[in-house]
Amino acid sequence: MQWKKFLSYKHHNLELHHRYQLEVIFLFVSGFFLFFPYFILIEEFGLELQVWQWYFFFPWMGFYVIYSLWMRSKITEKERIFPLKRPLVHWLLLGIFWFSFFHLRTENLEKSIAIDISFAIFTLFLADSYWDFKKFCTKINKRKK
Repeated sequence: MQWKKFLSYKHHNLELHHRYQLEVIFLFVSGFFLFFPYFILIEEFGLELQVWQWYFFFPWMGFYVIYSLWMRSKITEKERIFPLKRPLVHWLLLGIFWFSFFHLRTENLEKSIAIDISFAIFTLFLADSYWDFKKFCTKINKRKK
């Protein structure tokens, strides 16, 4: 019975910063996997992907951006974590994936600009979860004054 207690409280004590990182990744991956049934329906009905992709993209990315910004606003300065070498390896792997995605994708996905834009938005939120852009912007503004 000890394992039930362990499993039930395992993720309740995560700091908001860690929850933010996990939610940024989970929401993007779930949206990415939701796009493929939509993509199959577009192909099945013979609709134009360049037009119909935006009917999925704008509501999903709107929800994703608003929810991520809301979660980010809850994180205090004390909860921010200084990035270590591990995130650098993650960014290198992300860059390799991004590069290979452009060169290995199929003809039909090549028309889908929404996937590229959503991946760029995801990359910005993921980068912000490791490096605080808010601090970066305030440092730049102080230098200008």
